Amino acid sequence: MEVQAASSDRSPRLVRWADRSMPVRAFLFLIPLLAVSSVAGASVPLEASLRDLACGADHVFVGRVVGVDMIDSKGRTVRDPEARTGPGLKNTLRLEVEVLERIDSTEAALPRTIKVPLDPFMHYSLGQIRSAHAEPSSPALVFLRGRGFDPVIAGRFLWHLDAREEALELRTSCRSVPSN
Repeated sequence: MEVQAASSDRSPRLVRWADRSMPVRAFLFLIPLLAVSSVAGASVPLEASLRDLACGADHVFVGRVVGVDMIDSKGRTVRDPEARTGPGLKNTLRLEVEVLERIDSTEAALPRTIKVPLDPFMHYSLGQIRSAHAEPSSPALVFLRGRGFDPVIAGRFLWHLDAREEALELRTSCRSVPSN
């Protein structure tokens, strides 16, 4: 594609940019965009469907968030409201979830409360999460896995209570599919 400068005051650099083909311009635009998105990707929450949670969980119950705490890499309680989580940091934020009703579990009994870790790659402060959960939450479906009661997908373990029947149907359908 040939482009001529309309006036003599047009920069040769602009003319050269206009001379480049569309694929080259798109490529040059995407390079910095990809670099930025790969760094920012560490802070993008993972998406989870109800099927992902229902089929991946070992424990399903009705619960509500009643507290927040943070621990460091040695399991010691962190009290500083400015303490943060995120890539490269060793702190873990946990939501204290009160078990209101057991629906299904591989365990014979569930504890009264369970401390569930939030996604360690998300950038949060202890004060920010405490503020967001200052009051007990409304009851919700909770999906956890393993003996440690971990989220099925990092940071994703709560679903609105209205989906209870659908979640149970999904669990039944997942269990009826033969594994290879």
